[in-house]
Formats: sequence, C-alpha cells, structure tokens
Amino acid sequence: MAWHTVSQAQKLTQKSRRTLYRDMASGLVSYRTNGSGHRELETSELIRHYGDLSVDGTASRPTVAQPDGTQNEAVLLDEIRALRQEVAELKGMMLRLEHKPDPALSPVITKWWQRWQRPSK
Repeated sequence: MAWHTVSQAQKLTQKSRRTLYRDMASGLVSYRTNGSGHRELETSELIRHYGDLSVDGTASRPTVAQPDGTQNEAVLLDEIRALRQEVAELKGMMLRLEHKPDPALSPVITKWWQRWQRPSK
C-alpha cells in the first residue's frame, strides 16, 4: 500500500493533526519516519484504525487516454543523435589538447655539477 504524510492522512481520514499524532504516540496507529525525519502512515493502517477513507476529487476515472509515445519523438531522437556527435567531437578535441610530447625527443638536461665530471670510458 501507499505511504502518506501526516497532512495527506489528515485529509483522507478527516481527523485532526492532533488526533493523528495522539494515536501514533499511544501506538494505535503505526508509522515510519522517512529520510528527512517526517512521519509517514500507510494506507492500510489508516483504514484499519479509522475505517473508510474519504476520497477527494471525481469518482469516475478519466476516459481519455494519453498516447503511448511522445508526439515529438522523432525530433527528440534527432537531437539526441546530434548531441552524441557533438560530445564525440569534444572528446576528440580534448584528446588533442591533452597530447603530451614524447620524452625521448626532448633534450637531455644535465645537472650543473655533471659538466665537470670526466666521461667514463
């Protein structure tokens, strides 16, 4: 079943906030605490303790269904392809910018005191 915040449970049960917290404190209604520290009540617990829940809104289901796909699906797919191509080009540019010269081709740097040493034979 679904979990509801205290405000949502208040609307569903037509009970006051004070009544809900009192029932939670006395153990009549079980609840859980979400990641942000707020209490949540399960639908089955609300029905078990308070009976039928009130339903806001219309009693009938909508008769018009949404289409399966997006109307602009072709446009979106073309844009995704273009963005993927642009990302590939940018990756190539980054690799060219990060190119490092070959250390074998760079001049040999000797330390200042090595200039006066005799070459070993």
